[in-house]
Amino acid sequence: MADSPENKSPSSEQEMQLPFEKMGLRIGDPLHLEGVDHSGRYHVKLVGFVPGQGVIVTMPVVEGKQVLLKKDRPFTVRSMAKTSVFAFSSYIKHVSMQPFPHLFLEYPRELIAVEVRNASRLKVDLPATVTSDFDPGTGEWPKEAIITDISKSGAGVKSVEGLGSVGEEIKLQFLVTVSGISKTFKISAAIRNKTLLDPGELPYKYSYGLQYLGLSDAAKIVLTGYIYELQAQDY
Repeated sequence: MADSPENKSPSSEQEMQLPFEKMGLRIGDPLHLEGVDHSGRYHVKLVGFVPGQGVIVTMPVVEGKQVLLKKDRPFTVRSMAKTSVFAFSSYIKHVSMQPFPHLFLEYPRELIAVEVRNASRLKVDLPATVTSDFDPGTGEWPKEAIITDISKSGAGVKSVEGLGSVGEEIKLQFLVTVSGISKTFKISAAIRNKTLLDPGELPYKYSYGLQYLGLSDAAKIVLTGYIYELQAQDY
């Protein structure tokens, strides 16, 4: 599970106020809209912004269908940028279907950013199934593993059986919950390091450091949303 607030180092987080344009977000980065009355959470993508005027995002899609949100509805907007999580209050100033469905949000007057120096790896405890298309003779597949830490670029796993050697590719499948919705996440990854664990780690024998390969845009949104909820739930 993610580290609890009481287990975080006092120096691991630093809260600051920054203008939105200094956050380093790129076109296509995911943002998360949460109703101020907690009536709904929606995932959207950044389309663009004009400092002091507004932020343009895509219309949210839930289960393959666009959700038409109403003008003037207030939201808390959250996201991640580099090693920071941030949040600001806004509302929908305009809803448009042309030339594509999008929302025009009020430009944030005040934005709170929290720098998380250890944000690259979040501790988790996620059961995973591992398969491989390039089996060098390490036994039958699939195999069971535990994801012990996760980031937007890679993960750490422990396993009872060997999963391969450094440089080889494996495939992970695990369940994550984003905005209360459980999703089966499938991802290809390369083994970047392998460690034989001490007997005290039983029943696990091996520890692996993995780097994701070829994440689709959909996978990035799910993964970022999951990490965001672990990282920024208190902001």
